[in-house]
Amino acid sequence: MKKLNKTASKYANFLRFFIILALGFLGTLITILMFSQLFIIGQMMFMKNLTNIPTKILDEIVTFFLFFEFSVMVVAALKHMGHTSLNFLMSLGITALLRNLITAHGEPMQILIHAVAILLLIIGIVILNKHIKL
Repeated sequence: MKKLNKTASKYANFLRFFIILALGFLGTLITILMFSQLFIIGQMMFMKNLTNIPTKILDEIVTFFLFFEFSVMVVAALKHMGHTSLNFLMSLGITALLRNLITAHGEPMQILIHAVAILLLIIGIVILNKHIKL
């Protein structure tokens, strides 16, 4: 039984190494994509043809912040050896829903559903912080 536990522990450490390596590679890719998105935004700011440019720039900025959120999540996972806290993930969900709410040009029911989802996540964070000790 001891030998099996030792083998399982070695295998878990081996997998953890590759997970951290993959997270580092993913973080590098996301950083490259984030800076390429920043370059696209810069190019759009100096375009001569200004038709529909504000909405396109807003879409590109939203995409940039999406990459930024993913990079922050990867950095947090790397700091904690592949783990992220539930509180952090719920906060990312709130920011993602807020970003979607800002750019939503849809029906009022869709906006209401997003607002209720944001409220539920905030209530969940408050309950998690006050009543559940992790």
